[in-house]
Amino acid sequence: MELIGAEAFVAQVDLELARKRRLGGFTSVCLLGAPAERSHPEVAVPLVEVWWPRLRPHVRAYDILGQVDEHSLAILMPDTTLANAVLGGTRLLKVLGDASPPMTGLAVGAAAAYGEIEGGPTALIDAAIAALQTATPGQVVTSRTTRGEPRLLVVDDDQTFATALADTISQCGWLAHPCSETQDAFERVRSNDYQGLFVDLVLPHTSGVDILREALAHYPRRPAILMSGHDADHGAVLDALALGPVMFIRKPISSQDLDAALRMFRVLLPGVRQR
Repeated sequence: MELIGAEAFVAQVDLELARKRRLGGFTSVCLLGAPAERSHPEVAVPLVEVWWPRLRPHVRAYDILGQVDEHSLAILMPDTTLANAVLGGTRLLKVLGDASPPMTGLAVGAAAAYGEIEGGPTALIDAAIAALQTATPGQVVTSRTTRGEPRLLVVDDDQTFATALADTISQCGWLAHPCSETQDAFERVRSNDYQGLFVDLVLPHTSGVDILREALAHYPRRPAILMSGHDADHGAVLDALALGPVMFIRKPISSQDLDAALRMFRVLLPGVRQR
């Protein structure tokens, strides 16, 4: 694993975000360096020339390492949520703190995005830089949520259906991302990365009602669409409708029902700006 320069690092982040635009998923960037006050400017050179060999065994093989400036080591973490990026940054700070002699005065700024982000790689890296500038030595600081345009999550264990529906929604001016893994869906709905949800009622090992219950427990005003075929469990549907701003539509979804669902989002999310 080699350390790449700033220009090459930005290009790698751009490639990763382009992949996530197509497939969905998280991209995280961590910046390891001296905080804003630069109270320890001497760390810049040792970080690369001396301490980087110590860090390398503790960085995942598929992460990409680069330098944004002379003060910071940048780490691109594909398919990594912000929470896991924080864990990774904390681990690297501990590695340096436990080294002999220990390196002090460093902090980590972390930023993450799901799918597309306005401003592309520069915006994601700038978010990590801003987080680092607010840190104190030894601290991991996360950026404010980096969002692009309005985001909708489509949860269905039929990956072909989820992708097709997400593509159709995206053609209507939203950013929609498919999700076909139940555990992944639970993690995503706990975040505030999505303004609205489409969730299938019948999922492996769980129910779409449980997904919605988890989502609305964290963000009660987030609107959601529950989807199911004509053999839907009416009791489960009623349970979902009682949770909050939930609409039920049948599959296969007609264009009229999709329009009604998106109208609901526009009414309940008046601050959302569409493309």
